[in-house]
Amino acid sequence: MQLENLGSSGAPTARWRSVLEVPLILLGAAGLFLLMGLSVSDALLRSFFNRPIFGANDYAQILLSFVVALSLPLCVLSGRLIAIDTLVARLPRAVQRPLDWLTTALGAGILAYLGWRAFVNAQEAALFGETTLLLQLPFGPSYYAIAFGCALSALVLLVERLLK
Repeated sequence: MQLENLGSSGAPTARWRSVLEVPLILLGAAGLFLLMGLSVSDALLRSFFNRPIFGANDYAQILLSFVVALSLPLCVLSGRLIAIDTLVARLPRAVQRPLDWLTTALGAGILAYLGWRAFVNAQEAALFGETTLLLQLPFGPSYYAIAFGCALSALVLLVERLLK
């Protein structure tokens, strides 16, 4: 998935994909860059000045949850889901197609369930005031990000199957 190749074809499929991919890639890269900068800075400050960044692990925990949430739909869009189709490839085409739909429906159902559970957990985390240890950063936004990433992944999985 290269940014310069996104949306290069005029097909409507390429357009909706690039509209979705580009912001996810940019936000994910920014989050990953921040996470990297935080980790390196914390390690250097700890090693050379004995002055680590207070709460660096809390920031890293929250940032990582957002990066993971952004990467889930990108995995679906790039076709990087785990698929073991050795047996299915030997079946007749008439059997393969319904099996493809079944696995897509199962995958979307699992992702939707995970998104729903993350949403429920976000509400419970807000209700109970769950926070990180040092900085008391709330866990709710992280759960909401995971819920959004799972729900978007389920939707993309279904749309991709419909457009095939």
